[in-house]
Amino acid sequence: MQTLILVSHSAKITEGIKELITEMVPDADNTFEVIAAGGTEDGEIGTSPMPIVDGIQNAKGDHVYIFTDMGSAVLSSETAIDFLTDEQKEKVTLLESPIVESAYIAAVQSTIGASHDDLLKAIEEQA
Repeated sequence: MQTLILVSHSAKITEGIKELITEMVPDADNTFEVIAAGGTEDGEIGTSPMPIVDGIQNAKGDHVYIFTDMGSAVLSSETAIDFLTDEQKEKVTLLESPIVESAYIAAVQSTIGASHDDLLKAIEEQA
């Protein structure tokens, strides 16, 4: 199983992307989970590292892929990674690519059993 964490300045955006992926990519074998970590902890526009840390620490997946929209979403994700143990860091990949397309591709790749490298290659090819 892979964990996809969506980080945006808007909780509505991450929830919408999560809905899009879970509707468009049937996952009968439970090969991925999507965690929406958008907005700030108090529901405002912005980003915060703690929901990302929580998502990583509660991830069911063997690997965690973090998808961001822009600016402080990347910084908050990098800060979240700094809070992790070395063991946790080993299973996290922060991707700076189009959030919708990349997360969708990662979900599809997960359902066909793609390796970590193949998943990253598929994302890179779409950019």
